[in-house]
Order: sequence, then structure tokens, then C-alpha cells
Amino acid sequence: MDCSRQVLAAIYRAVDSINVELSADRQLSKAPETPMLGRESVLDSLRLVRLIIAVEQEVADTLGVTLTLADERALSMKESPFRTIGSLAQYIEELISEARNA
Repeated sequence: MDCSRQVLAAIYRAVDSINVELSADRQLSKAPETPMLGRESVLDSLRLVRLIIAVEQEVADTLGVTLTLADERALSMKESPFRTIGSLAQYIEELISEARNA
């Protein structure tokens, strides 16, 4: 399985763990275009933080790379990597590539 698919699979497993806490009508969809921030998102700030932590753990378990997603770099970006599942996946792929090339 390539890195992109592994990253998305890790995010989707983290989504599953958050969805357990949400009512059926507030479930987070497992699709790249699913919003994680803003009015369109079903997540409040606490659940977003929990999702980010769960994603970090899934990436570490699956890909063997330890990442800190919510750091100064992410928070200072013009467009947040936490906008959608797809933007988060892309950001994670960049971080993994940097970590492996360091």
C-alpha cells in the first residue's frame, strides 16, 4: 500500500474512534473533502483536538513515524492543514517525506 493510502487509512481509523462519541446524525464522513473546521464541520474544538491526537497515534502505529501535527508550523500556515481530511492527509504526507529525508 502506498503512503497516500496508508495515511488516509490511518485518518479514517481515527475518524472511526471519534465517530463512536458522536450521534448518528453528526458522524464525520470518511472522505477527503470532509470538512474538519468551520461551519460545515460536525466537530467541536475538543473533538478536533482528539481527532488530531488519534491521527498522530495511528500514523505512528501504521507508518512508524512520530509526528506532531498541531505545532507552530501548522498553526501559522495561510491555509490550515486541518480544513479537510484531504488537506490533513496531504500535510501528513509532507511531514513524513521530510522526516524520512532528514
